[in-house]
Amino acid sequence: MKIGEMRDPVNLAPSCEFLELNIMSKAPMVSFIRIMILKPYLSGVNMRNKIIEARDIVKWYGNVLALNHVTFDVKEGDFYVIMGPSGCGKSTLVKIIAGILDYDEGELYIKGEDVKNVPAYKRDISMMLESYACWPHMNVFDNVAFGLKMLGKPRSEIKNKVSEVLELVGLRGFEKRYPHELSGGQKQRTALARALAIEPAVLLLDEPFTRLDYRLQRKLMEDFKIIHDKLGTTFVLTTHHQEHGLSLADEMMIMNTGVIEQIGTPQEIYNRPKTVFAARFVGAITLLPGTVTDLKGDQYIVSTEIGDFKAKALEEGLLKEKVAYAIRPQYIKFGPRASDQENKISANLLEYYYFGENVELIFEAEKNIMVKVMIPQSDLGYVKVGERYQLGWGADDAILIKKPSVIEGLDVEEVIYGR
Repeated sequence: MKIGEMRDPVNLAPSCEFLELNIMSKAPMVSFIRIMILKPYLSGVNMRNKIIEARDIVKWYGNVLALNHVTFDVKEGDFYVIMGPSGCGKSTLVKIIAGILDYDEGELYIKGEDVKNVPAYKRDISMMLESYACWPHMNVFDNVAFGLKMLGKPRSEIKNKVSEVLELVGLRGFEKRYPHELSGGQKQRTALARALAIEPAVLLLDEPFTRLDYRLQRKLMEDFKIIHDKLGTTFVLTTHHQEHGLSLADEMMIMNTGVIEQIGTPQEIYNRPKTVFAARFVGAITLLPGTVTDLKGDQYIVSTEIGDFKAKALEEGLLKEKVAYAIRPQYIKFGPRASDQENKISANLLEYYYFGENVELIFEAEKNIMVKVMIPQSDLGYVKVGERYQLGWGADDAILIKKPSVIEGLDVEEVIYGR
């Protein structure tokens, strides 16, 4: 398949299940194709090959354990995001996949092949580093052509392929410019074009947005997603920024000091985090340490230091257990809108942060507990700093998290308060 060429949806039919839907549409074929493409992702059935398989990977740097029995799979064609704080091991992990670093224990398979003794240049992988690593003495054309020349490709093929990928990344006409003549975003696109030119099975992207301003980050995030969807190449990206992970990932991994806290879709991790660490790392959230004291119907009663609250009983066996009672800020109502909610507290509005479309309100409840509420900017005129308001939320909006972290020896309060 040529770079930039869309896969033929009809050829997906043998591996797809069909949905029988009564859709009123002026373009039924478009709806039909869209459903066929999405079905393998939505059905929960693994219909794609695993292109990367890691089993109990261990990596030591002297006496420091960088990766502690890391196990995961990446499916072919996914945009896979590895997310975690600085020093969690995500860059070490992708360098091991690339063949830049060796590992001390475990097994790593790429396209079904054990790559323990396979050098980097034989792994069918490209890697784009955080620094972009554009050769300063080469112009854009020669930078992008570098890998193709190393592979011994004919001159005519190199010329065509370089033109193709530069068109794809929006750098047509920049062939003769040198890196010092490029902006940060243009350098990044050059590095991306170079990585894509050799048509790798997997493209590794290590913190690709770190050196760019926010506006350019957003633009390039959109471009990366579009390019990924056009090519169908497997992308594996590392980041410490939650927006990058939530926006780009088909599947994502949350790492913490060398271990995996959770693997899942962005929606799964955001709405049903398995650990307090994962909940804190992905999106704003209010976390209250508490104990499950009762079960009434399909709702747990959780006792916290600022009151007893209800939560839907989605998990069995939590009675008498210590948990984190969690609420995302967009689910909390305040003022008159809170009156019909199942859970209520009173709190003072300390401050707010204006983000354009949305505004984040910071309330202080009893015991100096901070509660975040997200509202549309159109509601900002109804709030006043220093005033006391009633806050409320539904039992269905709360999340109960039993496990502080996959790291043993921590309790809920330690992870919530960062002790």
